[in-house]
Amino acid sequence: MIDIDDRLNKKFHQQMDGVYAQDEEQRLCLVAQSYAICENSIAVLSNLRTDQSHIFFGKSCEILGLGKSNTIQTVDSVWEEEIYNRIHPDDRKRRCLQELTFFRMVSSSHSKEIFSWYFENAIRMCNKEGEYHYWRHRIFYFSGNGQQGISYSLCLYNPTPEDSGVAYLINTMTGEKKILLTDEDQLLSVREKIILQMIQSGKSSKMIADKLKISKHTVDRHRQNIIAKLQVNNTTEACHKAKRLGLID
Repeated sequence: MIDIDDRLNKKFHQQMDGVYAQDEEQRLCLVAQSYAICENSIAVLSNLRTDQSHIFFGKSCEILGLGKSNTIQTVDSVWEEEIYNRIHPDDRKRRCLQELTFFRMVSSSHSKEIFSWYFENAIRMCNKEGEYHYWRHRIFYFSGNGQQGISYSLCLYNPTPEDSGVAYLINTMTGEKKILLTDEDQLLSVREKIILQMIQSGKSSKMIADKLKISKHTVDRHRQNIIAKLQVNNTTEACHKAKRLGLID
């Protein structure tokens, strides 16, 4: 019995130490699949570096009429469009703002302990009968082996009796729980919103620079800041996300 325990402990520590780094995404897929099985969750594992997601449909997907339980779907995007579209319109903006705030908090930290925190809120989602009910939404972030910053995100969705719009940060090591505060005005500055609106209308950096009487270099710097703040890959995605958030028309 002791021998078996020793071998299990050795294998566990090997995995934790990154011996199986080449199977990193596969191991996280097993984590997502476990949530789908044990909690009947819809679990979405996204690789933020390759812009790809694996969606694991637990039995609760049948409530929403999404996918088929105990199946997996891979999509070439980190946005779960089909799931996102089920969220009540009044909750979409709040969810995005809260998620971006949490992402900034994690990505700006230089401590590995930051990955002990996860984000949780309650959002209304439309079931297959067209009725809205509250679902528990959680986000975990993971760093990649040998990588700086965030490499993966794991989003979990479950029905819940909770009906509060408050978002919480919860530490898995200490049990500490605190409210996540968001400030829409800190998301994009007034100048950044103006520039993004002009990008949305099809204006080039030079045209924007001429209109605002600033240098093209300044416009390009604003573009990069906007992409970084909204956590997207380009200005096309930035416009799409900003429209979702109601930051531009």
